Amino acid sequence: MLKTAMAKRKKRNPLKNNLLLKKLLSELAGQPMRLIRASWRVDGSTAHPKAEVLLKEGTPVIYALWHGRMYCLFKAVPLDKVAILVSPSNDGEFITRIAQKIGFQHFVRGSHKRGGTQAILGLRKALLEDKHSIAFTVDGPRGPRYKVKPGIIRLASQTGSPIIPLGAASRWLLKKFDRSWDHFHAPLPFTGLHLTYGEPLLVPPGLSEDEVTQYGQKLEEELLRINLDADTQYGFNNRERL
Repeated sequence: MLKTAMAKRKKRNPLKNNLLLKKLLSELAGQPMRLIRASWRVDGSTAHPKAEVLLKEGTPVIYALWHGRMYCLFKAVPLDKVAILVSPSNDGEFITRIAQKIGFQHFVRGSHKRGGTQAILGLRKALLEDKHSIAFTVDGPRGPRYKVKPGIIRLASQTGSPIIPLGAASRWLLKKFDRSWDHFHAPLPFTGLHLTYGEPLLVPPGLSEDEVTQYGQKLEEELLRINLDADTQYGFNNRERL
């Protein structure tokens, strides 16, 4: 029993409760990430005409993107006008500090497991009162990969806010993490990006559970289409980058 307890102590994450160390690491990580973001260039973009109108008018929208291609958010949206959802935990504070270094200014604290109601209220406030767009990694935080979870559909139904599917491809990748659940893409510094904005999805109020599923599948199909389209801009075909 004693050996088991000692082994568990050794396996504990040393960052879990060390707020000072987390603050230091967020400072060290944030600035390089900001510089890497600045080094990326946008070679081109493809946007559905309806998405172009919403973006030009500055309408608060819900951006939907895959967890593995979240880098697209750094270049595809005005960071000072987008709110992102982060956990109310200490890890969430760590992520918030890094995001602030990159350029994000608005955050909603909450998660599905902890403070879920608070998260929903915060997202509604960001959209309807503060007039900020929000961003959703629709298959996060743990997958399954490329499967839309129902939260974004329910939020769009409750607020009337349009969903804009967001995708991207990079000319050169430092690494595609095939062993991670999301196949995370890490673009090289100074590489080119192609951004894609899909057809906006308008979700009516009062949906049944079957209808929530149907709208989720429709969003999945559009996200898959626009990311594959972005890949072809750099000559990648046959889903080799998924």
